[in-house]
Amino acid sequence: MKIINGVSVRDTLSELVDPATTALVVVDVQNDFCHPDGHFARHKKDLSSTQAVLPDLVSFVNRAQDMGIRTVFIHQLTLPEGKSDSAAWLRFKCRDGKSPDYTLKGSWGAQLVDGLAPRAGDLVIEKFRPDAFVHTNLDQLLRANGIETLVVLGTTSEGCVESTIRGGSYHDYYMVVVHDLITSPNKILHEGTMRLCEARYPMATSKELLDIWQQGSLSRAAE
Repeated sequence: MKIINGVSVRDTLSELVDPATTALVVVDVQNDFCHPDGHFARHKKDLSSTQAVLPDLVSFVNRAQDMGIRTVFIHQLTLPEGKSDSAAWLRFKCRDGKSPDYTLKGSWGAQLVDGLAPRAGDLVIEKFRPDAFVHTNLDQLLRANGIETLVVLGTTSEGCVESTIRGGSYHDYYMVVVHDLITSPNKILHEGTMRLCEARYPMATSKELLDIWQQGSLSRAAE
């Protein structure tokens, strides 16, 4: 810990990702954004990077859940008949030529990819905008469960992932970015997000995090 202005501040990665006060936030790992038959793929977005990352991402989330890390699954949604879409939001959603009807509530495209599923104690947050804190109860539920640090991964890097990382920071959470498990169809924009995150937030690989959590599990078992 560091003491800054008389306040104890978490400093090392191990301190930041203490399981007692940490939640793993899985952003929008849904069929429409990740699956070869999903909305992004149908609109000619290059999912090669996403497909390459997905097996490791699913494995990491499952292992974190096995270790008892509280996991928060974020779902981007669109209501049928555009009931969640303002004119400005429709313009934004269609800016790159895709239609606005992705991740429709109740559809296959809105479901988590195969291999991901909430377990007892996990949280599911539905959102209609990129930042998972905007017009949701995410902050309230995190605070009710004593969460201080958010470990973030998912898609899309420059969109909902970066927005949620910024949102979490502005809501006074410690943020840790899982460097190797964030993905985007756009390599240039992904790299821009990574540069921004490196300048502002602690970064960690999935292996570093699992090693820390595993060591903590072994230490607790030995007590």
